[in-house]
Amino acid sequence: MKKLIVASALALTTLAGLATSPKVQARSTTKSAKVSFKQYKINKKYKNGVKANYYFNLPHLKGKSAAIKKINKDLLKKYKSSSYTTSKGIFANAKDASKGKLSSGGFFTKNCTYYDITKTSVSYNKNGVVSFKVYYSQWNGVRGGDDGTYVGGNKRAYTKMITGWTYSLKSGKTLGVFDTAKGNKKSIQKKLDDGVTKYFGAKKGEFINLNYYLKNGKLYLYPYLGGFNWNNIYAKHNPPIYYNSHFTIPSRYK
Repeated sequence: MKKLIVASALALTTLAGLATSPKVQARSTTKSAKVSFKQYKINKKYKNGVKANYYFNLPHLKGKSAAIKKINKDLLKKYKSSSYTTSKGIFANAKDASKGKLSSGGFFTKNCTYYDITKTSVSYNKNGVVSFKVYYSQWNGVRGGDDGTYVGGNKRAYTKMITGWTYSLKSGKTLGVFDTAKGNKKSIQKKLDDGVTKYFGAKKGEFINLNYYLKNGKLYLYPYLGGFNWNNIYAKHNPPIYYNSHFTIPSRYK
């Protein structure tokens, strides 16, 4: 496994949550959405004390417009890309581990609980935009080294991060930072660069991928800590970077 690098100091905007998408269309009277949540929970037990717990609360927007249908389709896709069946993801790993099909040197194979958790909540819902704050935590049994840079130690190689999903209620399209932040592209980029430098200690030549959600007229920007971030590897950065480290910039949506 390649050594992890602190990914960052010119805030990249190529992630799904940041990708630039067409500007919000003006022709619509949809101001806010009625949102409900459906909770999906699966708890499985296997041999040798191995368990697997899954949780996902899926947002659903009420309405029949093309935009609403498009958003709901995308949300459903996010759910289906997770371990929502017992034949893949954490469940497949837990089952194989309990049967001795996975190396105990690379995986915890006894008396442990694998998990995949996604918790969502509405953070912004007006002016034709809906945004969800998303907490994600997952562990599929992998062992991590004490320094967080290799597999095979006694640490749990887990993933934990805060992200967001933001949509236009007028077009149904995903909205990125440049669609929702206040200012032009150049001024927004400067705010992002200043933010990762000041709050994440990014050095010249480094870069940090960012996730975001909208709330109270601001974009809340968090570091993307995908892959493995066990043992607080990013906390070894100076200053430390944790999954809940963040900064804010003004939004064009109040």
